[in-house]
Amino acid sequence: MARKKKMDSEDIQEKPPELQVTEAQQLKIDQLIDSTRKEGVNYWDKKITKEIFVPVNDGEIRVLHVKPEKPKNKRIILFIPGWGVIADGFRDLYEGLYDSIEFYYIETREKGSSRINPIRKADMSISQNAKDIQSVINYLGLQNTDFVLAGPCWGATIQLLGLLEKALDAPTMIAFDPMHKLWFNRFLLDIAPIVPAFLVNWLKPLFKWVLFGNMKEKSQKKRSEDFLDNADARKWKKAAYQARKLNLYGKLNEIRKEILVFNGTTDKVHEQTEYPKMAKELPNGRFFYLNTEESKRERMLTAVLREFALVDGKTNIPQSLREFEKKLNKS
Repeated sequence: MARKKKMDSEDIQEKPPELQVTEAQQLKIDQLIDSTRKEGVNYWDKKITKEIFVPVNDGEIRVLHVKPEKPKNKRIILFIPGWGVIADGFRDLYEGLYDSIEFYYIETREKGSSRINPIRKADMSISQNAKDIQSVINYLGLQNTDFVLAGPCWGATIQLLGLLEKALDAPTMIAFDPMHKLWFNRFLLDIAPIVPAFLVNWLKPLFKWVLFGNMKEKSQKKRSEDFLDNADARKWKKAAYQARKLNLYGKLNEIRKEILVFNGTTDKVHEQTEYPKMAKELPNGRFFYLNTEESKRERMLTAVLREFALVDGKTNIPQSLREFEKKLNKS
């Protein structure tokens, strides 16, 4: 046991300063995360969850509006999930927010829930996704209000590209583990247009093994496999192909808006050393590190969103999270 503790300590010291926390900070992080746990939750309860289909270019996308009986928000949360993830994959998010925080869960057009026709001619690009999010903001009448737009992984990438192209804006923008490029194999992306949709469906077990076979964290692996099982091959093929050349590095310095970048862990898809690097390239990027286990990634972001919902835009950074901001040496 003593040897294991020593190894763990050495592992921590090997991390750069922006990816380290003190023991006291770790205790606070664990308490924040544990406070999102609830018992007896009826997930995506229809009594407080309203399904909305918002008109966008080429069709409609689905938005889930969760509004508890007595919300405690000082500002609304708009949440953009990552590539292909289904709502059932965000149970921890719902569990941590449903009884006190009003929020919108926005499903982007590559999801199976979108009503995009005809897919053969539709624009499935990330640029169009950013425009879709702005359409949702306008449709909900939130464009002149105080709200938080947040997303993990590809949802964060949509925000950043939307800002670059001046297609999207929000008062406060939080990026959890933003991806600078699509993480699928480039060869697969290049051949996507010529691969029949039925073959993609047939090869899903192989894709799961290649992409997630050695993913250690069971809950993250299950979520990843579920979103692949539920993938609409036609939408994915086109969306992935249109995103194949995207790389945000070298462009982030054009974004002048303050972006709050959060990270807590790493896995096969998310390499955490990228996130302080991206925050450094953003002229007004700020980086927050809440160290946690891979299995608690979603609970960490849930705790962060709850804290932001409970303060207004003038306060912006909740007192409970301020000590986790890391100073970045920006050249």
